[in-house]
Amino acid sequence: MTQTISPDAPLGRGAADSEPSAPPPVHAPVNNTEAPTAASALPDVSRTRIAFAWWTLGFSVLLLIVVLIFTLQNLSPANTRFFGAVWTIPLGLDLLLAALVGAGIAFLLGAARILQLRRGARRLTAARRRK
Repeated sequence: MTQTISPDAPLGRGAADSEPSAPPPVHAPVNNTEAPTAASALPDVSRTRIAFAWWTLGFSVLLLIVVLIFTLQNLSPANTRFFGAVWTIPLGLDLLLAALVGAGIAFLLGAARILQLRRGARRLTAARRRK
């Protein structure tokens, strides 16, 4: 005995089909507003890593444009002192370099933590294999 699910049946329940070869009933739309949309007819597509990378790239380009505009609007010279060193550099470039140094430090700390976690995971896996 085969079971088919009609579009009007509640989820989780199927109606017994007396004619296995009978096509499912077709519901004609009452007016144009009830016609099935193209989006409902498409299969569900899951998100992928490539799609995430694409959106990340787009966001990064927009962020780069904002930083470029900021740098170009702040070209007045600024004197900078750091541990006795003194230099004159445009203010926008000075702030951009400071942000890059900060991002580099954060990247290195994050990379060190990831390596530490991977080493711990390898040790745990090796200990489990020995048991």
